Amino acid sequence: MAPRARTRSRSDSVAAAASPWTNREVRRPLLAVAALTLALLLGGLGIGGFFLFRPGQEPETAARIAIDSFVQRLIAGNYGGAYDQLCSDTRERLDREQFTADIGGRPAVRSYQIDKIERSGRTFSISVTLADPSGASEAHVYRVVEDRGSWRICGDPIPA
Repeated sequence: MAPRARTRSRSDSVAAAASPWTNREVRRPLLAVAALTLALLLGGLGIGGFFLFRPGQEPETAARIAIDSFVQRLIAGNYGGAYDQLCSDTRERLDREQFTADIGGRPAVRSYQIDKIERSGRTFSISVTLADPSGASEAHVYRVVEDRGSWRICGDPIPA
């Protein structure tokens, strides 16, 4: 017996027409959505990989951030937070209450400017000009070292 040739029935045509991949008007938006989803997924993976595998901050950048954070806390009156940014040696020499009393007895810091950053090994000397609310300013050199896994202010944290 000879194989019977398959003929297309009406139900086959309806099934083919119902498939979104054969209908050009439906297929284009679906492909656009799929491409956009893929682009967002790959972009998210790329950004996540950057933050996951990036190297640590450069020491100079980390030291600058430490000074910025320390002085911003002084400006905000958060002396306890500023004290927390001191290195271990300075904290052993100067307790929290003494630091708060000493810094609170001085004119408030209104603004600051980082003038110069010098590096000597793993220690940075950062020259900062501090301005009080009257506009008077004074220069102070902060020593910033890596201590307890982060960069901290060491030495004399309070201008004389």
